[in-house]
Amino acid sequence: MGHRNLTPVASVLSALLLLPFVAKAATNACDPASHHAVADGKTVVTKQLQQTIDACSQQGGGIVSLHKGTWLSGPLSLKNGVTLNLEKGSTLLADNSEKLFKRAFIGSKAQAGEAFILANHVSNVGVTGSGTVNGSGKELWWPEAKKVYQIVKVQGNKEYFFKHYPGIPLANGVPRPWLIEFNDVNNGHFGAILATNSPMWNIVLRNSQHISFDGTRVRNPEDSFNSDGVDVVASQHITMKHLDISTGDDDIAIKSGLANVPLIAHASSDIEISDSVIHEGHGVSVGSETANGIGKVYIHDVRFDKTLNGFRVKSARDRGAQIGPIVVNNLKMIDVQTPILFTESYTGQSGAADAPLPAIKAAPITKTTPFIHDVSITNLVAVNANIAGIFNGLPESPLKNIQLKDIDIRSKLGIKTAYAQISADNLHVSAQQGQPINQGPGTELTAN
Repeated sequence: MGHRNLTPVASVLSALLLLPFVAKAATNACDPASHHAVADGKTVVTKQLQQTIDACSQQGGGIVSLHKGTWLSGPLSLKNGVTLNLEKGSTLLADNSEKLFKRAFIGSKAQAGEAFILANHVSNVGVTGSGTVNGSGKELWWPEAKKVYQIVKVQGNKEYFFKHYPGIPLANGVPRPWLIEFNDVNNGHFGAILATNSPMWNIVLRNSQHISFDGTRVRNPEDSFNSDGVDVVASQHITMKHLDISTGDDDIAIKSGLANVPLIAHASSDIEISDSVIHEGHGVSVGSETANGIGKVYIHDVRFDKTLNGFRVKSARDRGAQIGPIVVNNLKMIDVQTPILFTESYTGQSGAADAPLPAIKAAPITKTTPFIHDVSITNLVAVNANIAGIFNGLPESPLKNIQLKDIDIRSKLGIKTAYAQISADNLHVSAQQGQPINQGPGTELTAN
């Protein structure tokens, strides 16, 4: 491991606070009524809304406002300089009667119809307002996902999945449209919209830069499969604040793609998540698709309530790279099953298992070997947890320079470690059963 350079965690903090200002789109008002679009909840207005967006962009950009009512539409494409503003009381409701929606996959080229709202190869765009984007997932897309889950997970018939969805990893789940996607977008903004009932992932950034979120809300039930709240994929200079997310999978996930996928070939970096509330879901995750690396992530002042995990870093031998530096500060967790989870052996499990961490046979280091390093977690309080924490590296690539300071966790079971280099300062774990810290193979723990 000597050929890999480690970055001091503290040195990235000031740089992360200097994320760039996101430019605003033009303020020209573009009225859907001028293209005969109506919000009666019965008339499909895909064509009329798209005409409004296109004309607005051709005029130099502006704001397309959807007033109170239900706008029934198929998939839409945002164009240069256009902000779609959903006014209070408005709902943009997905309709597939015209069969325009397509399945999305992180490793495939972006195509029209793979998201309800798609911004592709454009700049200065936004989705703002306090209205609702409803993807009709429960009505149109979730039944298929639940059927396949029963066949594959419950009955154990994995071949069914590979036969019906060739080229898609099992961990992806049944490929379905995303709710909102920004692909290759420079300068974008999400306001206080409510994203809900998504077919699959809710808000997806791919290969994009200088994107901000302020007040964005996501709501999907706990049993909605693969319904990530926000996915950041191979994107840079992303700021998220005042988010309020509850969903059935990762609430926020930071990814950089799978190996040998030329469409996604950049690290995700310079990402800040702050002043947010995370409800049901799998928490804030880095990974699991990290083949192009993750770096310069700053997460602070976030509250977690009844999530499966709190802060999680996950990768595996077939999808890893350099992951770090990451700075995490001031997290509060209530009824979170596993407040901290690091694994370089991710296999699709959503949470931590109660079993001890086993010894692992070393494997040769390859270009997809994960290397999690330089992670600082400070001022974390968690109550009523199940497992206090998991730190599970690989013998050929142990977790390096993991710093824990001012941590207070009250849990049923303590922290479990394997193949990890950890320094702890003022770490308190109150475990109801067993030892507060259970050191497994390959652990180097320095406690102050």
